[in-house]
Amino acid sequence: MQSAAPVNALATTDRFYTMLKSLREFDRIEVRGVIQTLLSTSARERAFLGTYYRGTANVDSLLELKNASHFQAIAMLARSLFELAVDIRLVDVIQDSVTKINEFNDVEKLRCARKILKFAAMSPTTQIDTSTYSAFVKNNESRVRAAASLLWPGSIKGVLHWSGLRLSERVALLSTPFNEIYEVHYPRLSWYVHSGLTGAVNLKAETFTILCAVAYKVAADSYWELLLAMINEFKIAKASEKIEEKLKAAKLLPFTDTPAEAEQLFRSLLQ
Repeated sequence: MQSAAPVNALATTDRFYTMLKSLREFDRIEVRGVIQTLLSTSARERAFLGTYYRGTANVDSLLELKNASHFQAIAMLARSLFELAVDIRLVDVIQDSVTKINEFNDVEKLRCARKILKFAAMSPTTQIDTSTYSAFVKNNESRVRAAASLLWPGSIKGVLHWSGLRLSERVALLSTPFNEIYEVHYPRLSWYVHSGLTGAVNLKAETFTILCAVAYKVAADSYWELLLAMINEFKIAKASEKIEEKLKAAKLLPFTDTPAEAEQLFRSLLQ
């Protein structure tokens, strides 16, 4: 992390960046290697895997962003990673979650296809090839609408998320740390996702370094939840003794200052 910010702000940001990096290395050794050996998966497992791979792609992108000038991209990725962590935790909370996740894919495709077709119909000079969208609507609309009415009854304005809930409602179904992240940090991260100048005007350069620290911390906490969900779902603890203690060590290691402190941390968690 490079910045002209005072040492304390920069050092804090570096710690949280390194925490995310440490968790990624833990993932590579303890989680990714296990799930890559899966020969066949159920629909439920594919829901977990899809969310996990999207999350780790966000982490990989975050780890490439090492300068405070990337504060907007860092905030956007952290925000997305939080939403994915909420998703993976909701699988065991929302009724018929796996079916809803799978059906929502086609609900979204149908919505977008119909929107494009409507635009094309209202814009006769458009050069858009609508054949693919027309075919999807023709072949799938009846089935998708029937599934949507069954899975999300009463959704007058359409389904905006597979759970049928707004993000605030999703978070309310979960516990710490989701509620704190959503109420305290998520609104600030959103300033750098949506249009407008809130959070970007008349601020000291140090502020953007501190924002990066907040975003890396949110990303690390969200990644932690994602990894725990994968460990539990795929029963990785059976193949790796004390895996949750190793995960804690990976998260806390960046806050040790000497090899002796690091050794003491591992000893206390893994003994």
